[in-house]
Amino acid sequence: MKPVEKLTRFTRLSRPLVLVASLAVALPLAAEETDEAYTMTVIIDAAHGTKVAAGNYERAIEKITAAKRSRDAYSTQTNLCVAYTKTGALQKATAACEAALTIMLDGRKSHSPHFALAEQADRVYLALALSNLGVLQAAKGSTDKARATFLRAVELDTDLSAPKINLARVARDTAPSA
Repeated sequence: MKPVEKLTRFTRLSRPLVLVASLAVALPLAAEETDEAYTMTVIIDAAHGTKVAAGNYERAIEKITAAKRSRDAYSTQTNLCVAYTKTGALQKATAACEAALTIMLDGRKSHSPHFALAEQADRVYLALALSNLGVLQAAKGSTDKARATFLRAVELDTDLSAPKINLARVARDTAPSA
């Protein structure tokens, strides 16, 4: 195998990890503090992620749901989770967020011959799904569930900042006022 082929395979595995964008989500919990919003993460290079990242939520939902099949169910559900949350369709967001999490819990997303790379990628995808689900839980007023979900994401020890930001945010939201 040529080194170029190895690089290409590694690039294909790491590409979704690199092309992840975080979106600040101002929820009813933070109606007056829009600068301190929860952070949701979208997969940019799949399932109309660029539309979601650009704020074209309805168009992204329309395009994603119109597709007969998806080659990447995890990215599809992740991006729907964010788009539905941002449009306030919390029941649909719940279904999408839970579907993304189930995909990660039921099987590996990354398929690399390099076990260590695949394991790290799977931890990142799982942390991302947990963090997005936690934001949705916070939006629905379940701050204890959200805290536990963010903590699970942080414990996966990835470089994602969203779970850490969201855990700190839910702690501030639920701290007793003096």
